[in-house]
Amino acid sequence: MSKPMKRNNLITCAASAFLLLGSGSLMAAGPLDAAIELEKEMNKASKATQKTVDSLADQTNDMAQTYQLTLQSIDSIKRYNTSIEGYIRKQEEEMDSIQVQMDGIDATERAVIPMMEDMIETLDQFVQMDIPFLKEERTERVSFLREMMLRANVSNSEKYRKILEAYQVENDYGTSVQAYEGTLEGEDKTVDFLRVGRVALVWQSRDGQTRAYWDNESRSWVPLGDEYRISIRNGIKMARGQSNLDLIQLPIKSASAR
Repeated sequence: MSKPMKRNNLITCAASAFLLLGSGSLMAAGPLDAAIELEKEMNKASKATQKTVDSLADQTNDMAQTYQLTLQSIDSIKRYNTSIEGYIRKQEEEMDSIQVQMDGIDATERAVIPMMEDMIETLDQFVQMDIPFLKEERTERVSFLREMMLRANVSNSEKYRKILEAYQVENDYGTSVQAYEGTLEGEDKTVDFLRVGRVALVWQSRDGQTRAYWDNESRSWVPLGDEYRISIRNGIKMARGQSNLDLIQLPIKSASAR
């Protein structure tokens, strides 16, 4: 056999041996790579599972906190409702009490109005029967009270106050001394009146020539003599603050025993 042919055979054998060696290495490397890949996949799955577990744990914690907050909120609402129920009951009791008071006020007002009308009527009769001083002024006061009772824009308490004021004015007349100008009823004659409480009422003409006193029993003026001229004049000056207080002589009818 020639040399070239031997050389080709050697090359062929070497190539075959190399292929066999390479093929064996590939066969040996396959299971290892698979194991590595499997481990990698398991690690990935483990990480994913851990993330899921962590997420579920966080959700569980959030739900637990929410649950606790919900329980606290429910407790607060229950306490608030209990408090509101007590408040409502108290308000209802107060409303009932106010209604009872209003009913009582209505009943009182129904009784007060006739009483005030009676008081005005009594005051009117008293003025008519009393000695006739400031007759026009006192009569107008009574008329005002009657008109006031018909006004809806005046409260009953205000009406009652005005009536009491009128009574107080009449009461004060009994403890005061007063001098004033006026005209005699039915005459166009200006005279000076002197009133000493409700004990005496006299008048004297401006020129001092005539004078009289009121006799309440006969409901008439009784003429007085000249002996009272100075006393009446001095009494008028004292009532007006024009002279010092002093004793004066006036016709006063003594009370008769009955």
